Amino acid sequence: MKSPNSTYSLLPTAYCQLVFTLLILILSPYSYSQQYNFHNYSVKDGVAQSQVYSLLQDSRGYLWMGTRGGGITRFDGTEFKPYTVKDGLINNYVFCIKEDAQHNLWIGTNNGLSTYNGILFKNYPIVGDSSQVWVQEIAFDKNGGKWLATNSGILLFDGKNFIDVFKKLKIKKEVVNALHIDKKGNIWFGTGKGLYRITQKGKTFDYVRYTGMNNSITTIKEDKYGTMWIGTYGDGLYVYNWKKFTRIDLNLELYTQTVLDIYFDNRNNVWLATLNNGVCQYNLQNKTFSWLKETEGLSNNHVRSIIQDNSGNYWFGTSGGGVCNYFGKQFTQYDKSSGALAGNYIYSIFRDSKNTLWVGTSDKGVSLFDSSKFYNAANLFSDLKVRAICEDNSGNIYLGTDGQGVFVYDGISFLPVDGLEQKFIRAIKKDKDGNLWVATAGKGLYKVVLNDEKLKLLNFTTADGLLHDRLTCLLYDKQGRIWYGTENNGIGLVENDKVQKLFFTSKDGLPSNSVRCLTEDKNGFLWMGSGGNGIASLPLYQGDYKIKSYNHTNGLTSSNIYLLTADNYNNLFVGTETGLDYISFDKERKITEVKHYSKGEGFTGIETCQNAVFNDTDGTIWFGTINGLSKYNPANLVKNENPPITTISKVSLNYKDISETEYKYLAGDWNTIKKLELPYNENRISFDFLAINFSNPDAVRYQWKLEGADKDWSPPLKQHAATYQNLSAGNYTFMVKACNEDGVWNKEPITFKFSISPPLWLRWWFIILMVSVCGGVLFFIFKWRENRIKASAAEEQKKLQMGKEIVELEQKALRLQMNPHFIFNALNSIQSQIGTDNEQTARYYLAKFSRLMRQILDNSRNATITLEEEVNTLENYLLIEKFCNGDRFDYKISVDENIEKDYVKIPPMLLQPFVENAIKHGLKFEEGKRGLIEVAFKENNTILECSVSDNGIGRKKAEEMVKASKETYHKSTALIVTQERLDIFKDKSDVKSLEIIDLYEENGEACGTKVIVRIPLG
Repeated sequence: MKSPNSTYSLLPTAYCQLVFTLLILILSPYSYSQQYNFHNYSVKDGVAQSQVYSLLQDSRGYLWMGTRGGGITRFDGTEFKPYTVKDGLINNYVFCIKEDAQHNLWIGTNNGLSTYNGILFKNYPIVGDSSQVWVQEIAFDKNGGKWLATNSGILLFDGKNFIDVFKKLKIKKEVVNALHIDKKGNIWFGTGKGLYRITQKGKTFDYVRYTGMNNSITTIKEDKYGTMWIGTYGDGLYVYNWKKFTRIDLNLELYTQTVLDIYFDNRNNVWLATLNNGVCQYNLQNKTFSWLKETEGLSNNHVRSIIQDNSGNYWFGTSGGGVCNYFGKQFTQYDKSSGALAGNYIYSIFRDSKNTLWVGTSDKGVSLFDSSKFYNAANLFSDLKVRAICEDNSGNIYLGTDGQGVFVYDGISFLPVDGLEQKFIRAIKKDKDGNLWVATAGKGLYKVVLNDEKLKLLNFTTADGLLHDRLTCLLYDKQGRIWYGTENNGIGLVENDKVQKLFFTSKDGLPSNSVRCLTEDKNGFLWMGSGGNGIASLPLYQGDYKIKSYNHTNGLTSSNIYLLTADNYNNLFVGTETGLDYISFDKERKITEVKHYSKGEGFTGIETCQNAVFNDTDGTIWFGTINGLSKYNPANLVKNENPPITTISKVSLNYKDISETEYKYLAGDWNTIKKLELPYNENRISFDFLAINFSNPDAVRYQWKLEGADKDWSPPLKQHAATYQNLSAGNYTFMVKACNEDGVWNKEPITFKFSISPPLWLRWWFIILMVSVCGGVLFFIFKWRENRIKASAAEEQKKLQMGKEIVELEQKALRLQMNPHFIFNALNSIQSQIGTDNEQTARYYLAKFSRLMRQILDNSRNATITLEEEVNTLENYLLIEKFCNGDRFDYKISVDENIEKDYVKIPPMLLQPFVENAIKHGLKFEEGKRGLIEVAFKENNTILECSVSDNGIGRKKAEEMVKASKETYHKSTALIVTQERLDIFKDKSDVKSLEIIDLYEENGEACGTKVIVRIPLG
């Protein structure tokens, strides 16, 4: 190229364009293969055999593969496990696998049936006219019958015997290829000679042959509308709407095709497995066909079976190619092997005005992706590392290289731009006037002025105020300003051809001075990616320039950033060495969600290259990686709403699987343990759990918790095992749940319950014995203490001061003399629970009784106690009384919220006699009526009012009943003693310290009694 002051034509002529077009047509390959998102599993990956004739995802989430010679294989998303005749399978040649309502597997083989319950196989050989009877298809009817399509006709297995249905129908035996039971209970089957339908009435059968369908039938399926779909051998696909048969042959797409399996998804698509042409997707709404073949990445065009797993991915069983997992096209990957690229290291991407996508590689020049044309040392260009690509207003393409400056392509040849030779180019951007801005590593920033066919260079360096001469990236914002990033000095601004003093470094809030990439979103925020310290944003047009930073602590997978771009929804793509993070923000720029894309999500390039990204106008985004070019398809962005299927796969005791211990007899089908009770010294238990999510197995996270030992759930972790040691006696429930790659968790956790028995010294009978002994000792101490107090009081009786002490001692004695009947009734009631094996209830009330005894003893040593202690004592006393009285009454204790319970002092056990009296005498009413005891505390003008109310028969009727039964009535004694106790606390006011109120209904009938005790506060 000439010097900047010389002139040359940058506009390609029509002739040049024609030559350019002809060169593309001549030199480019005719086509290249677009890579679909397939993951193919073969024998080398763990599939038992390459011919997979049947597929099933069971209720536990496992994927089962039936092979022709290798038995069956189980896949959990990570590991393959084969089962063959060595494990008990009847035959290694498998046609079909089905799961019944009891979650057992039924396997049809070349030599009859096998069932598998997770522990062992049970085999059912079929004896027929030939040496072997093979089972090609299995169907379950509503009565639990198993219908079998065999080489000897239709058999019905009732669990014990095989019934020859063909013999009952007087049909000549032949090979049955297809079998299906419809929603009405009709049995459809197909042979090499046509289609049949069997109706069953009790133990009798009848059948219809459809003379209009004389094809060789290969498969029969029913859609959600009840329409029958019939696959044929060599004659495509038919549908039957119960009136007529119609062949699906729009544009003869399925003409002469052999359809071996049919699957209906929930998006109006019918998926067809064909003999020689791969998988056909037929859209019911658009009546269109699309094909997945070996050219699209399918492992083999001979497809035998199709299913869709719980995560929405499709699985194709092939004959010769193992099994294929197809998970859509959200990311489409292209590499050198596809024929569209010259190399796999993609350093720059750009789409020109002719809609051609230019792709710069590490050392193989540049590729025209849309036409599969390469420009390198072999044709026109050099084997250079292309780091930046741009187009001017005349349609010329500028290529920025690593060490050889900028080249311009005018449609004929590549010429170096004078003044920019031998430069290390990092970015090229075009402004609104058509000028180019070029960032270099070492020579600062250049402006290439293109006007009147003349080229002029302006160079900005540190001498002009530039932060650093080693630049990494450029951004041209909506106001026509140029922002530049540096290797170690933050970001700066160039406006009106002047370096501005507005810049930002780590001192201003940037997470790092090492800035690798810049982008602007639709809301006018500038985003910066750093080397090792995450990303940051600042508002460009509000004037405040407030910086917010984000890194791995905010949810980013990595803080080592290589590229940034915003999509049409204003969400941010962040490229790192581990893949892509797709980040959503709220209005305050707070992260609401981070979704990671790596190999498991179809982004197989994984490590991104610096600033190698381009956004198409339709929302498609192209990413450059070290493993090729990746295309993001926003139309295929679908959230996985299905949580993984979670199971507890193994329980271990003291490092041994439970199946290897003395408790192995507890394990049932699928190793489901019904009940586990362990002795106190078997207290080390481990759990292995598994969540199956075929969409992205590596993204599964687990949380677990052991109720009885853990207070909270564990943090979300990849770990799928938990161990607990030195567990104390008690009942436990282990719970585990999992989430998929989109953070969708199981609605309910999987649980496992077990218990650990207590040692001898913690058994209930031992505790009762010890409590009884301790109670006797305490009772003896109480009596001894009581006698001592009485003796001491008698000696000091003559003194007035000692009179008050005597009253206090009598109060303590009175509190100690709780009705013995109550103690023995309580113990007898607890003992009755033990006698009826209600151990848990007995323990509970024994603990409450012990607590009450301790409270009485503790309170008896004090003249006054806090109101809170009194309430707690009454609560325990009423609970025991309610239990001893057969739960024939309820109680309620309420305290005015203005009262400081832990500050107010009252005599202990002040209200207990009234509560006891209400229970013993007040609640004597007829069967069917439930009693209610209400205890209330409230403050009224420095007076604490304590009330005990019952809804019983009233005092008058209670006295009559006592007299009639000749019982001793202690109420008056309790009143006298309580009145004496209250007189000690009574002040000079005329407030009644004790008041008894009879309660009546409106009709005058007694409805209970209320006792009010008033104590001065302060």
